[in-house]
Amino acid sequence: MVRLADTSIRLYRKKNGKVSVKLRSYLMIKTNCGFNLGAYLKDISCVLTFYNGERMVFDDVAFAVDMECEYQLDTMVHTFWASGITEMDVLKFSIGKLCVNFLISFTGHPSEEPDSVEYIVPLIPIPTVYG
Repeated sequence: MVRLADTSIRLYRKKNGKVSVKLRSYLMIKTNCGFNLGAYLKDISCVLTFYNGERMVFDDVAFAVDMECEYQLDTMVHTFWASGITEMDVLKFSIGKLCVNFLISFTGHPSEEPDSVEYIVPLIPIPTVYG
């Protein structure tokens, strides 16, 4: 029901030596009608597992309430971004596993369970003057 259009994650060395991890994409919701995602998306979070098994929970996960395009081809498209900070000695191109957890609730019933989708994602180091 929910997927990301682009899963490329960029790594930036910050001035303090830590690494900023950023995902910028589009949240694509497969549906048979358009609806206000802000009213029904009750929770969304992202966890990145690096190739060495270390995990990072994204601090900031958000989406634009306005659709990027009208409801078309049974899909709604919203701008999506997630970011976080982690420690990393060497920035190098690698892969990781991204898990996006979400709860879309139309009824508000407590028995509704969250869902998740997983992706194998590229981790792309972006050269900076600090790293």
